Amino acid sequence: MKLTPEQRRHGYFEAVKQFTNNFHDIEFIEDAPLPIQIAVEKMESFFMRDGAIQSESISDLKLTFKDIDGFPQDIKSLLAPYCAVRF
Repeated sequence: MKLTPEQRRHGYFEAVKQFTNNFHDIEFIEDAPLPIQIAVEKMESFFMRDGAIQSESISDLKLTFKDIDGFPQDIKSLLAPYCAVRF
């Protein structure tokens, strides 16, 4: 089963809801604050490429691989102000 782009986008928004423990009353990404919408767009582009590649070069095809631990820092920094305290 292949997900549509809209289904993937909704899934990323659900992941943001879980990560931030916030926005549970918002159903559509378009109703979320702009930084959250940007974070979802960054997640789309992040997960579209091979997450194990840290950098790559065209000349002589040089690739550097890395370990991934959750979301990239730029996405985390967009989400941080919206994280609700968990009890």
